Amino acid sequence: MKKISVILSTFAVSAALSAQTAVTNSGVVVSDLPPSINPTVSTLGGGAIEYRDYTPELSVELLSVSAAVGFESEYVFRGERRSSSAIQPKVELAYPLYGLDFYVGAWSSSPVKGDNASNLMEVDLYGGVNYYVGPLRLDLGYIFYWYPSDDLRPGQRTRDMEVYIGASFDTASYLWEVNLNPSVYYYYNWILQQHVVEVSIGYNVPIGYWLWNYPRLTLPINIYGGYLTAGQKLGDVAQKDSATYWYYGASADIALAITEYCTISAGVRYSYRSGGNEGEAGNTTLLGRENNFWFGGKVDFGF
Repeated sequence: MKKISVILSTFAVSAALSAQTAVTNSGVVVSDLPPSINPTVSTLGGGAIEYRDYTPELSVELLSVSAAVGFESEYVFRGERRSSSAIQPKVELAYPLYGLDFYVGAWSSSPVKGDNASNLMEVDLYGGVNYYVGPLRLDLGYIFYWYPSDDLRPGQRTRDMEVYIGASFDTASYLWEVNLNPSVYYYYNWILQQHVVEVSIGYNVPIGYWLWNYPRLTLPINIYGGYLTAGQKLGDVAQKDSATYWYYGASADIALAITEYCTISAGVRYSYRSGGNEGEAGNTTLLGRENNFWFGGKVDFGF
């Protein structure tokens, strides 16, 4: 869940499937489940969102695993340029229980040019739970950020953490099967005394279906914006480390579903940051330039 720019970072088509459940644009298929599990599976209009209610019985057959490996020519997070070109792998486990969807995962960013103060290596561990109320999805979770570097700036922390709560809405039933997936999230980081509010909207344009009746080719587009304010952006040691700013961004990818279990995507991204108290003497709190334009791609797998 991170990186909504990056929480975000692209709207590549997900091909993550469990061994029993295949989610497609036209619906959901459930097969080969033990009779004692008795799942209830349904989709909203347009097949954009799946939500499930299972009996409270544990079974490894309900566990789904997804993974991805990506490359970004720059790593930009909430308007800050964290590093130049980086490799970004991810793995996530999900399990439905008592009408809730629980998930845990790990994500990292490893700079190609090595780890230093301007090219930070990052490892994120996260977990959360989703709950569906009709077309509304509620999300609650926790993220632990770790920066395993021995060359940080004075006062820069090696780790921090935050909790988040968010909601998104499936508009397919109200917009002629077009799901714009509007979402809003709030993040609180007590170590940095930081509050973040981020909103986003996106659409997975079915260009392959429109042009060649080939639904495997799509164009995911995402637009986002956020507001961040922090009292101790770099930690307790730094003297001038407050920050308040707005950030905006967009991404567009070409995504191709190679198989049911593998999707590749590539595209361009843009990010802009406004403010940040950088005009104050001695305040160099934020990382990187205000305007960033870069490209990236990834391969998604589902098991």
